[in-house]
Amino acid sequence: MSTTLHTTEAAPAHSYRWVIEGSLLLLQFSMGLSFLAVAPLFPLIIEAYGVNRATASLLVGGTSLGVAAALIPCSVLATRLGTRWSLALGGLLMASMALAPLASSFALLLGARVAFAVGAATVLSASPPVIMRWFPVRELPLVNGVNVVAQSLGITLSMFLGPRLAVSIGWDVALFAFACVTLTATALWLLTARDPEGTESLGGATFRMSDLVATLHDRAALLLGVGMAGALAANVSFGSWLPAYYNEQFGFSLEQAGTVAAVLAFFGIVGSLLGSTLPVRFPRRRPFLVVAGLLIPVAALGAFASAEPWLLYPSVAVLGVVSWVFIPVVFTIPMELPRMTPERVGVTTALVLTAGNTSGFFAPLAVGMLRDMTGTFTAGLGLAALLALGLAVAGWLMPETGVRAANEMEP
Repeated sequence: MSTTLHTTEAAPAHSYRWVIEGSLLLLQFSMGLSFLAVAPLFPLIIEAYGVNRATASLLVGGTSLGVAAALIPCSVLATRLGTRWSLALGGLLMASMALAPLASSFALLLGARVAFAVGAATVLSASPPVIMRWFPVRELPLVNGVNVVAQSLGITLSMFLGPRLAVSIGWDVALFAFACVTLTATALWLLTARDPEGTESLGGATFRMSDLVATLHDRAALLLGVGMAGALAANVSFGSWLPAYYNEQFGFSLEQAGTVAAVLAFFGIVGSLLGSTLPVRFPRRRPFLVVAGLLIPVAALGAFASAEPWLLYPSVAVLGVVSWVFIPVVFTIPMELPRMTPERVGVTTALVLTAGNTSGFFAPLAVGMLRDMTGTFTAGLGLAALLALGLAVAGWLMPETGVRAANEMEP
């Protein structure tokens, strides 16, 4: 039985936890708003800087690599600096895209994206300990799911609004506007952040290297990392390149392509909602990973195989659902592992997301390179879709944590 689960459940559930969650929610939303905002703007960015598609993909892939490289160091930093200032620092760095109008070269724009990535890694690493300290076990799947919904909602709005704002005010000013939301979220967090009564201060928790070593040898954490690597390879690749693919292959305008991409992101919200509510009623985690890993390749094929509406839109909708339905579960599983502590959960989550974001860097880059080499997106997108099968394999092999967590909640 996990000591952490017992301690978290026994702690009084203070109503102020929802104020804390509201602040975290806006940070998660602003992260999603800027994460893929450049994707529907690729044609404009390519034209502005005269770069090829593989280079342009670094704006998304490089962000994923930056997140991957920074996650574990940032998780350690969060335990030293404390979650209040770690999240504030993360929010400030995520607002780096406010510098987009000043980026006179592609390298400067890419540098702003890397700074955003470090900020996102800090927020992702510092949030789980806050959630574990403030919320009882029975609310963890719901809270994790709501935060993922906020990320998905941000991505949806950026896909829908980005091209339209770019037409009216310019693509760089559109990115600046999204960054202003992040600055607002950061200010709100600084105003509302505080420690729950009866717990250790969040101003700087104790961290031992043994926590990192134990995480690196944890079979469940490693399997979860493998699964995330495969799933995010497909997710980020399709999120990055589908608008450009529709524009080039099907002759869609940027607005039309952005609208279809927004459908993908909108149904990601539906998937996130399902992933946050179903685990509360169905105390199993592995089926969410297995089913999603099997359905992503099938739905992905339909999303780029034909422009026929009867195939395209249902496929994009299903792809959105299955690409996000397992994400809340991925954030919840580390909190349910045996011998987990608030300090270790941040490191474990960082390890899992490091694997996912590393693949999120290489997969879109490979898709862009294959497009430049072959003249078509088909081979790259097809390979990216198949990588999601790794999520199904990992889900099949890893231990079930949901039943133990459900037993922990019983009186």
